[in-house]
Amino acid sequence: MSICVSGRHPLFFGAVTGVDLTAPLSEAEVRDIVAASDEYGVLVFPGQMLSDEDQLRFTHYFGAPQRSITLHREDYARRLRRDELSDISNLDEHGERLDPKSVKRQLALSTRLWHSDSSFRKPSGKYTFLAAKRLPPAGGETEFADMRAAWDALPESRRPELLPLHASHSLAYSREISASPPLDASERAQFPPTAQPLVRVHPGSKRRSLCLGMHAEYVIELPRAQGRALLDELTAHATQPKFVHAHEWQRGDMVMWDNRCSMHRARPFDESHVREMRRTTVAEDAL
Repeated sequence: MSICVSGRHPLFFGAVTGVDLTAPLSEAEVRDIVAASDEYGVLVFPGQMLSDEDQLRFTHYFGAPQRSITLHREDYARRLRRDELSDISNLDEHGERLDPKSVKRQLALSTRLWHSDSSFRKPSGKYTFLAAKRLPPAGGETEFADMRAAWDALPESRRPELLPLHASHSLAYSREISASPPLDASERAQFPPTAQPLVRVHPGSKRRSLCLGMHAEYVIELPRAQGRALLDELTAHATQPKFVHAHEWQRGDMVMWDNRCSMHRARPFDESHVREMRRTTVAEDAL
């Protein structure tokens, strides 16, 4: 049986049925999922009650998983054993609900700003996979922005000036602007700033998209103030409501998104309730 995809937004975001992610996939199913991702940018697979091993197997079909950046922090007690799994939750290493003022929860503040995963890394993030385990009764949505549609909506007169530009993406910068704990010594060594093109062509869809987000500190080819103003202007443009879809999570959802053509941000929730999710990210192909 081939997969079935239905759109949940006029521009992007598809819901996928007809595939069981708890079982191994055929080559044809993997190709169909890649094609659907190329078209929709973000996909939700509802009702997939995945184990950690299921999620890792699914992730490996699409590339090499990146190791969690929390491995480098001495003040961050990990709850999950696998280095490729990021614990997106408000739980400590014993499974108890965390104080919102804890280091782990303060580090999560940055996810509430628009970003593409791992844009501060080389290679950067290609696909991200996020599985919902336990959810609060309200809040905690994830908003996604279609960066291809944002590019398409720019006046043609603006496009030539943007094509040759690059932004410096920095984890230190995003920590600073989100009031998260600053980089420690190991993080500074592991994650120096990296340059990303401001406009990129998606290798699958061949569509152009903007590359922005909280990690983008300045435009390399422009004076600092001018470049910062440009990044702010483009981000405001790209996150207009017409380009954004808010995903309201259901237990068992697996959402897969392409960081090369989308941005996302987490929305707040009542921290007296548990929110538990697992994230994996595969690295972009080396250029």
